[in-house]
Amino acid sequence: MGNKIHRLILIALVGLACALGIAAQRVARPDLHSRAKSNGGKLVWKYKPTRSVIYPTVEELFKRTDIVIVGRTLGHRGRLTPDGKFVTEDFLVRVQEVLKGNVQNGSSILISLPGGSYKFPDGAHVHVMAVGYKQAIDGVSYVFFLKDNKNTDYKGYRLASDTQGLFALKDRKVEPAYTGASDPIATKNQGVDAITFIRQLRAAVPVAKK
Repeated sequence: MGNKIHRLILIALVGLACALGIAAQRVARPDLHSRAKSNGGKLVWKYKPTRSVIYPTVEELFKRTDIVIVGRTLGHRGRLTPDGKFVTEDFLVRVQEVLKGNVQNGSSILISLPGGSYKFPDGAHVHVMAVGYKQAIDGVSYVFFLKDNKNTDYKGYRLASDTQGLFALKDRKVEPAYTGASDPIATKNQGVDAITFIRQLRAAVPVAKK
């Protein structure tokens, strides 16, 4: 019991340290418009996504996530965050199945995914992309692991994990958005049958006590 508590405290401290480090870097970094102008009006910024907490299994990720849905992307647009230092792709997503959380089946929700392109009024252009991350596209079904709370920098729901929160369902197979070889969930579920993957998530739903 003691060792488990110590591990949880260590994970929390590591996550906090990483978050503070990222926040400090973001404050010190110039805004994207300035960076694009100093680079001739065009900027491609590749960054490493946050991996402060890595879940070993999709069942553990499910337990730690507020909202889990299967949804189809209908359309998107790039959006600059209020501080001007990051870009998100805000997707309108039609909810096909709610596996967890307070979201209605058949509704359309906005989900803000990290990275994307944005064009400024003066013509300057930026493209922000995470290393090892496949950007979502329109007209595809995905499994989204989302945070219930909203951050002022993001217009829609956010991924519960930058690297473990998005899985495409293409040609009846699972394609994790993050392709890092060291990620246990991506490695285990790459190419898995989509129906089997969703059944696995359904099985992780706690059974209500009578």
